[in-house]
Amino acid sequence: MNISASSDFFGVGSQAYLADYTLKPGDVSDGATCLLLYSGGLDTSCCIKFIQQEFKLSVIALTCDVGQSEDFNEIGRKAVNLGAEYIFKDAKWEFYTKYISKAIRLNACYFDEHPLASSLSRQIVSDCAVEIAKQRKLRIVAHGATGRGNDSFRFDNALLSRLEGVKILAPIRNNQLDRDREIEFAHKHGIPVSATRKSPYSVDENMWGREIEAGSLDDLTFSLPSDALAWVKLPPSNGYGRVSIEFDAGLPVRVELGDRNGIDEVTDIVQAIIKLNTFVGCHGIGLHDHLEERASGVKVREIHESPAATLIIRAHKILEHASLTPIELSTKRYLETRWVQCMVSGRADPVVYCIDEFANVANRRITGEVTFKIAAGQCFIESIKPVYGLDFRSMYGENQGARYNQDFVAPTIELMDGPMRQALRNHEIASSII
Repeated sequence: MNISASSDFFGVGSQAYLADYTLKPGDVSDGATCLLLYSGGLDTSCCIKFIQQEFKLSVIALTCDVGQSEDFNEIGRKAVNLGAEYIFKDAKWEFYTKYISKAIRLNACYFDEHPLASSLSRQIVSDCAVEIAKQRKLRIVAHGATGRGNDSFRFDNALLSRLEGVKILAPIRNNQLDRDREIEFAHKHGIPVSATRKSPYSVDENMWGREIEAGSLDDLTFSLPSDALAWVKLPPSNGYGRVSIEFDAGLPVRVELGDRNGIDEVTDIVQAIIKLNTFVGCHGIGLHDHLEERASGVKVREIHESPAATLIIRAHKILEHASLTPIELSTKRYLETRWVQCMVSGRADPVVYCIDEFANVANRRITGEVTFKIAAGQCFIESIKPVYGLDFRSMYGENQGARYNQDFVAPTIELMDGPMRQALRNHEIASSII
């Protein structure tokens, strides 16, 4: 099979295939089927037609519910109308147990900025794809990731590590497509899409966060596009809100939401996360607007909305600081960075299993409750109640002076800090000699 440069989808000739695992025309056999990771958006909708027309493959479109606000019936109808078989899977609870729970315990944020969201959802979607591929005995998997971001690394590495012998097809990446050409292709083939040249944002949403990129955001001087926001309202006008988050062994087990309209207690954590996104977002919490670094080293601007993730991770960090020793905290911070790097790059290393075990042990004592007062984009700590706290009251009770002997302070300084002071003196002497 030869793919010519005349294809209205490409616009340019097909480039050489540099990786053995990428699907080549010669790899396709008659009657073969391709499993497509399908979001229902511009990229993957175009992919259905491309796979059918250029590779003559049957397409199974797999959509996973990871908490995004979508009409899955409409997504399914779109896939079927485009000639694909449609499979839907509710993966919210599995997403939480396999990835979000670990991210909470590891305070997983990108460069200490926004909580990881899309990079985690890519893992659970890949898990679901591999499950379907094994059930249906499929060996061709496609996705709509471009070569600009990290999703190619995430999807490709996740699939290759989980499904032996898989061939991967990435039409958008392989053909250097931009959104203008995709929109033209979609209009030509009657593919309904929400993206336009006026509002070309690419939005990826799951229950742990919304990530907004592309279009005008590629211009670093472009002002914050409030029209692209869905969870965080700017400016907020609802007065003060109150949120209490209770943890057990490092994971949230109960959330209490309160404002002038009343109090709502939620113990189903998946539902609590979804409610927090709206409740906390209405008070302006959870917006992250910063530069991200692609795998190529190129800096791009992205906007992230993650109200629930932002507040839960902040509460976890506060309770963690109240409960762990300085050495535990510094060690954990280093390991968190390694874990985040593996998730962001998509290069899964066996060290992630070791880090998971460390996090499990360290989080045994992360139990208690943190309460916030939130308003106008600000978050204030109202109370911290650690069960295994290392704060004064937890260690010495309410009558701290009766048990905390300050006479020990000076001897401790003399004994423990003496070598440091001598090292400083030695530094001055050595510096004066040079």
